[in-house]
Formats: sequence, C-alpha cells, structure tokens
Amino acid sequence: MKKLVALVLVLCGFALIASANQAASGARIGDSLVLELKDQHDQTVAINEQTNLILFAAGKSTSALMSKTLEDLPPTTLKDKKAIYVADISGMPSFITKMVAIPKMQKRPYTIAILRDEAQSKLFPQKDDAITIIKLKSGKVTEINFVTKQEEITKALQ
Repeated sequence: MKKLVALVLVLCGFALIASANQAASGARIGDSLVLELKDQHDQTVAINEQTNLILFAAGKSTSALMSKTLEDLPPTTLKDKKAIYVADISGMPSFITKMVAIPKMQKRPYTIAILRDEAQSKLFPQKDDAITIIKLKSGKVTEINFVTKQEEITKALQ
C-alpha cells in the first residue's frame, strides 16, 4: 500500500511539472515577438513593433470566448488598440478547417490571425481553457496574462 501511495505521489509530481512547463512554454517577458501570419481572408497580418497586444486562443472554448467578447465590442476595437487576435487551428482536421471554421471566421467583422502550424503555436504561452494576453512594446513582450472571463478580455482592450 505504501508503494502505491508513493507511486501516486510521484506521478502527481510529474503531472504538476508538465502542467507548469506547458504554461511556461513560448515567448517570455523581454523576448522579441515579431512574425507574419495569414488571416481568415488569406491576407498577411504582421505582429511587429507597432503591435500593442496579442490575444491568443488555443482551443474551441477559448475561441468561442473571444468571439463572444468581440461581438459585444465595436468592430474596430482590435485595430484601434493595435491588438491582434490569434486563433490556433493547427490541431483541427483540414476538412473541418476548410469547410466549417474558415467560412465561419470569414463572416466576422474583425481580423483573426490564424495559426495552422503547430510549431508556430509553441511561440505563444498557453494554459488550458485560458486566453493568453501578451502586451508588447516595440515588438518586445512586456507582460503575459492568462484570462478566462469576458470581462478580463474587455478590460485588456480598454
């Protein structure tokens, strides 16, 4: 019985380390984060020295939260705040991406930068079921927060 308890404790420890590493991966404060992506209309979106804020959604629930939040704001909010919404669809089957996700995104009145490559997805720090908010100054990361509520996203965009 003692060996079983010890084994469970060791496995829990590994799970905590893996979880912490997942949240810590990606860009860190002080890192330069400059890259080009394509949006839902296949237009180039540049994350560069003029970008103040990145809102990163890595899953279905976080993308739904971002959509709900942006629907309640003026369509020019992202542009006005020099913010970029990045949606990670790298894990989505290509058929679903092509036939469902992209057409749905194309109906949105705001730009959605799309990550289709899992390697690029690793550039962005992530936590399960949370939007990653990255503040930038002159292309360098100054702050990283993980939020789960619409009010927190709205506050970041003010």
